[in-house]
Amino acid sequence: MKSDTELMRELALHTDYLKVLSEEESAAMKRALVQMYKDVARLCEQHNLLVMLCGGSCLGVVRHKGFIPWDDDLDLMMPRADYDKLIELLAQGALGEKYEYTAPNPRIDSKNVFLKIYRKDSRNVELFNENTTFPNGLYIDVFALDAVPDTIIGQKVKGFIANALQFCSILTLYAQFPSRSLREFMSLDKAALRRYRTKVFLGKILSVIPHRKWVWWFDKFVASNRENCQWGIPTGRKYYNGEIFPSSVYVPAIEAEFEGEKVYIPNGYDRYLRNLYNDYMQLPPIEKRERHFIIDFCLPPTEADNRTETDRK
Repeated sequence: MKSDTELMRELALHTDYLKVLSEEESAAMKRALVQMYKDVARLCEQHNLLVMLCGGSCLGVVRHKGFIPWDDDLDLMMPRADYDKLIELLAQGALGEKYEYTAPNPRIDSKNVFLKIYRKDSRNVELFNENTTFPNGLYIDVFALDAVPDTIIGQKVKGFIANALQFCSILTLYAQFPSRSLREFMSLDKAALRRYRTKVFLGKILSVIPHRKWVWWFDKFVASNRENCQWGIPTGRKYYNGEIFPSSVYVPAIEAEFEGEKVYIPNGYDRYLRNLYNDYMQLPPIEKRERHFIIDFCLPPTEADNRTETDRK
C-alpha cells in the first residue's frame, strides 16, 4: 500500500492546487534556510553541541555540495543530550527574536513529534497548516538521535509501541485541526479521500486524549542518550526501526561543505545514505522526487531581493 506521502506526491503531478515556487522564490528560500542554519550552528558551537545535516540535506552535501536542486527544506539531527539542551536554550530565547519553535511539551502543543525552528517574519504555509495554532513560517527540522535497545527483539517491541504512539498523534492532529486545504487536495482521488476521512474518524475517537499528550508520550518513550551503543532516529523518514546503526556510524561527525558553509555529517555517511536511498548518487525520476506541499510562501521583500553579485550574474 502506498504511503500518504506517495499518494500526495502523485496527486501533486496532476493538479495546480499547490504553489510552485519560481526560481527566484526557490533561491530566496534556500538563502534564508542557509542563514537559519548558520544561526543555529553558531548557537550550538557556543555551547559545544553537535548538529549534523541528515536525510535529504546530508544527501545534498554528498551529491551536490548544497541543496538538492528541487529541495525546499533543511534537516538536522543531534544526539539526544545535545538536542534537549538546544530546546532549553530556545526556551530561554538564546536564538533571538527572529525565531520561534515548537517541540514536544506536556503543556504547549507541537504539530510534530520533533523540534521545528521557524522564521517569524516569513510565510511557508503547507497543506493542513493553514488554520492551525502552529507557526507557519519558513522552518528547519531538527531530529534527535536516540539510543535503542541492544537486542533485535527489544528494538522491534519498542519500535512497535513508538510507531503506534506517533500514529495516534497524527490521527488526533487531523481530528483536532480540520483542514479544508488538505481535504480538498485529497478529494482529487477517491481512495485518498477515503483514507483521509478514516483517519479523521479514528482521530476523533482518540482525541479523548489531547494531541499534545500523544506527542509528549512519544518523545518521552523514545528518548535515550546512552553512548557507545545502537542509535536510531525514531522521528525519521523510516520511523523507529529504519535508521538504527552503531553510534560509530553517526559520530564522530566529519566536516563537509554545504552551499559554501562548513557543516557536519555522519562519518559513516555512505552506509547511512544507502540505507535511506539505495543508489543515492543517481538522480530519481521526477515522480519520485520528494517535495513539500506548499500553498502560500513569502519572505520579507528586503531578504527576498537580497542576492549576491554572483547570484545576479
